[in-house]
Amino acid sequence: MAGQFPETDLYDFYIRELIRSRPHIRSEEVEELLAQSAMVARGAENVFTMLDDADMTYPEVKDEDGNTVKLTKQRYAKILESTNGEVRKNAHAAFYSSYQNHLNTLSASLASTVNNDIFYTKARGFKSCLHNSLDGDNIPAEVYHSLISTTEKHIEGLHKYVALRKKILKLEKIHSYDMFCPLFPERDYQVNYDQAVEAVIESTTSLGADYTAALKNAFDSRWVDVYETEGKGSGAYNWGNYKVHPFILMNYNGTIDNMFTLAHEMGHAMHSHLSCGKQSYQKAGYSIFVAEVASTLNEGLLLEHLLKKATDDLDKLFILNRQMDNTVGTFFNQVMYANFELTIHETVEKGGALSPDMMTGLWRKLTEKYYGPHLTIDDYSIIKWCRIPHFYMMYYVFQYATSYAASQAIMSKFIAGDTTIVGKYIEMLSAGGSDYPINLLKNCGVDMTKPESVEATVKMFAEQVDEMERLAEGLGK
Repeated sequence: MAGQFPETDLYDFYIRELIRSRPHIRSEEVEELLAQSAMVARGAENVFTMLDDADMTYPEVKDEDGNTVKLTKQRYAKILESTNGEVRKNAHAAFYSSYQNHLNTLSASLASTVNNDIFYTKARGFKSCLHNSLDGDNIPAEVYHSLISTTEKHIEGLHKYVALRKKILKLEKIHSYDMFCPLFPERDYQVNYDQAVEAVIESTTSLGADYTAALKNAFDSRWVDVYETEGKGSGAYNWGNYKVHPFILMNYNGTIDNMFTLAHEMGHAMHSHLSCGKQSYQKAGYSIFVAEVASTLNEGLLLEHLLKKATDDLDKLFILNRQMDNTVGTFFNQVMYANFELTIHETVEKGGALSPDMMTGLWRKLTEKYYGPHLTIDDYSIIKWCRIPHFYMMYYVFQYATSYAASQAIMSKFIAGDTTIVGKYIEMLSAGGSDYPINLLKNCGVDMTKPESVEATVKMFAEQVDEMERLAEGLGK
C-alpha cells in the first residue's frame, strides 16, 4: 500500500504514518466519544496545577543573611545554593512540609492520571501505556527499557560523585538538599553577553564553516532578545515559525549558567533554521525525542572549549562542576523518574493500586539505588514524586535523558576524531521531521536501541568525576 504514492510527495511520510497507525484508530462514533472525554480526562492534571501553582503556600525561613523570607519555588531553589548547610536544611524541611500536608490529595491526583492513561491505552488497543506513549514517534519499547537498565548497570559514577561532593563540602552526612550548592564558591565566574556570544561561536567551529556563518548571522541579525525587561517571561526559550527565522528570549545576567543557556537555545534555533531551510513545511517539524540533541550538544562543545581555555585548575573545577550537575539533573534524575513512572503504570496495569505509602516507598528505593550509600535520605526527600508536573504527561521525562544521551554519544565521536560525524550530524538537523527520530539518530551513527548509546554518557560522567577528584586533590580540597 505504501507504494501507491510517490516517495517524493510532500505528504509521503504523513501518509505512511496514517497507514501505520491505522490499527489504533477506532470507529467514527468511538473517536467522537474519545474526543469528547478530553476535557474530563484533564481533570487530575488541572487539580494538581491549581494546587501546586495557586493554592499551595510555603512557610517563612531565614536566608543566608539571617533575613526572614517567605518561601516560593524560585526562592527555595536559590536557597539550596547557599553555602550554609543549616539554611539549606531548614528551607528543605519547610518547603516539603507544605507538600506533606497535601500528600493524600497529590497521591490521588497522580493515581487518577495513571488510571486515565490506562483508559485511553485500552480504548485504542495498545499493549500497555508505554507502547501507547511511544507509538506516536514509532519508538521501540526496548529504547525505554535499555535506557533504564544501562544507566543502572553503570551507576557507580553517580555514587562516586555523591561521595566526592560530601568530601569537598566537608560534611559528616550529605543529604539531597546538599546536592545543589556550589562546590567552589570562591570562583566568581562572570561573563558579559559579548564574551558569551564569542565563546558560543568559537565552540561550534568544529561543526563547519556553514554552521558557523549561520550562527554569526543569527547573532548579527538580532535573533536574540538579550536582557530582562518589564513584562517579559522568565527563563529562556526559542520560538519561531516556518516562514520566519527563530527568535530567542533570554534574561541574560552575566553568569556562566546563562552562557550555557545561550548555547543551548542557539542549538534549538540552528536546528529549526536548518530544518526549515531544507525541508518542506510538511516535514520541517521535528520530534521532542531529538529536539534536545542539538541544544545539549552545543553545551557539550562549549564545555570542551572552556576547559581548553581555562587558566587554572580552579577554573576547570568550576566549569566541570557546572556540567556535572547539569548531567545529574538532565540525565540521571530523568532516568530515575522514568523508572518511577514505568513502575507505577505497570503496578496498576497488573491490577495493583497506588497509595502515598507505595509511591513514597518506591521513591526511597530508587533514590537509594541511584544516589548510593553515601546519601543520607530524610523523610522529606522521599515525597519528591508528588510535586513533579511531568508525571501528568505520560512517559514524557525519558526524552530528556535519551536526547542528552544521544548528544553525548555524538560528542564522543567528535572527541574521538570521527571525520564523518560532522556531515552526518548536520544532515540529521536538516532532516527535520522527514523520518522517525530513531532512524534520524541511526543515520547519525547513534542507535538508541543499543546500550552503547547510553554508555557514552555514563562513561563520560565517570571520567569527569575522576578528573574533578584529581584536580580537587591537587588544590587540597
